[in-house]
Amino acid sequence: MKNNIYTILTVACCIVFTACNDFLDLSPQGSENSANFFNSPDNGVYAVNGIYDMLQLDEGAGPDGQWMAHHHEFFIGDLISDDSEKGSNDADFNTLLQLAGGTATPSDAQAGAFWIHGFWGVSRANYAIEGLSKATWDEGLRNRLMGEALFLRGYFNWYLVRMYGPIPLFTASVQPSQFGSTQRSSVNEVYAQIAADLKEAINLLPEKSGYAATEMGRATKGAARALLARIYMFQIGTDKDNQTVGWQQVYDLTNAVIASGEYKLLDNYAKLLETENKNSSEAVFEVQFAVGATDLAPGAIGTNMFNFQGNRKDDSGWGFNNPTADLVDSFEEGDPRLSCTVYGENFNDGILYGEKKAYDRLEQGSDWLSRKAALPVKPALSKASERNYKVIRYADVLLMHAEASCYLSKESEARDKLNEVRTRARNSTYCMGYTEGKMDYSAAPADTKNLLPNIGSSVSGQALINAVWQERRVELAQEQLRFYDLVRTGRFLDAMSREKEESRAPGQKYGDTYRAEVNRYFTGIRANLEKKCLDGPNGNKVYVLPLPLTEVQAWGLEQNPGY
Repeated sequence: MKNNIYTILTVACCIVFTACNDFLDLSPQGSENSANFFNSPDNGVYAVNGIYDMLQLDEGAGPDGQWMAHHHEFFIGDLISDDSEKGSNDADFNTLLQLAGGTATPSDAQAGAFWIHGFWGVSRANYAIEGLSKATWDEGLRNRLMGEALFLRGYFNWYLVRMYGPIPLFTASVQPSQFGSTQRSSVNEVYAQIAADLKEAINLLPEKSGYAATEMGRATKGAARALLARIYMFQIGTDKDNQTVGWQQVYDLTNAVIASGEYKLLDNYAKLLETENKNSSEAVFEVQFAVGATDLAPGAIGTNMFNFQGNRKDDSGWGFNNPTADLVDSFEEGDPRLSCTVYGENFNDGILYGEKKAYDRLEQGSDWLSRKAALPVKPALSKASERNYKVIRYADVLLMHAEASCYLSKESEARDKLNEVRTRARNSTYCMGYTEGKMDYSAAPADTKNLLPNIGSSVSGQALINAVWQERRVELAQEQLRFYDLVRTGRFLDAMSREKEESRAPGQKYGDTYRAEVNRYFTGIRANLEKKCLDGPNGNKVYVLPLPLTEVQAWGLEQNPGY
């Protein structure tokens, strides 16, 4: 069955779905074919817009009619970590428990959905890059579009390699002769291609300020630098063949983003994820969503991500991705960010957006729901919210820079950037609607004198690195990054074993917090996960998903270990 890579990668990518935001809101012009499509600059824009469209598609039918199951980023980034529970009721969507517990199979729909999604993105990027390379119109526009396409190809290859390890690597549209003869490239080879794409994108793309307001959401020079820095950090911890990438490159890239002056932290952390703050001063790269006429792909321009995580009891969602007790306990006393991260019956009297809500613990996996996924009003189309998904924000850049500075013995600089993030948090209010009857940001800590104190010079060496890791956990909680931080830093197996099994044993810290029906998926979790790991540098173990069974059979691909 060759319907995944082959069919996906040979689809005529110029057929662009209806998309969100002004820059994706163009009208088709006449009829074209693949031979003359890129003769028009408008069509060059359409082709690149079609790649962005793939960022929006979180389930549904693609251009070849093949169905992609749900494949939200939090399935991996949050749920396969110590930060989140599957949520909902015990019986619903148990595949997610299998992913987190290391017992998933190659036949699971989620393994295939992430694979299909990633290769559709690569396919559309390759189509645009090939066409733009031959275009002879407006050089400035052509170069910018080429930069966007290269950025997005790098993004989708990164999306694939971080989940599956070695993957087939395509830099042009797939030809029939390649079917069944193309094998997986090594992780190192994939990273080299991603780096080449993003370095060229950095050269071609404008800064954020170079775009009109109607173009916000397009890839920028800052986004390409920040994404490459994030990828380098992961490569350092997971690519055993890496001999070229080190912390200096991460430092240089993040320093360039900081020095550009294009970004700054919002004054109030509580405002970060509210819908009205799309593309704010802190936004480095966001996936754009808007209100549309349908919640079904390919016409939907909103996302089901927030509906997936809402409270089942009050009909605001399906109840998935619930914060763990371990995550809640990791916040320092009084940290305003906790109110922006969790809500629930036993937190702040159950108030959400100024109203006391009803909850049903049997429809949740923990005592909390994700505040970062909560909406003040249920959208008319519940599966098509207009809130953007934030891929990279400036606080992440500062913390990446702090971590790189630690490893380069620039500890004073590391503390400065770390404390910049902590200072913003210290001076923030509690979340919008924290007080019953009020839909504002009026609730705030009464005394911030001893709240989130700056990290001083006495914190050094590994203790300073640990402080950066801890700050990443609470600052970026429920933003789909925890899994990757645990894996790249070699803490994944320990964290999962401790939170999912050891701390839940009878009589232990969380022994009465989680239901036995869920806990049974985590029996022997360390051994189950380790079987599914690739070898990384310095003895690190890198957990990967199974390759879809159809791809292994059709292409003759080697399956990942343990599957």
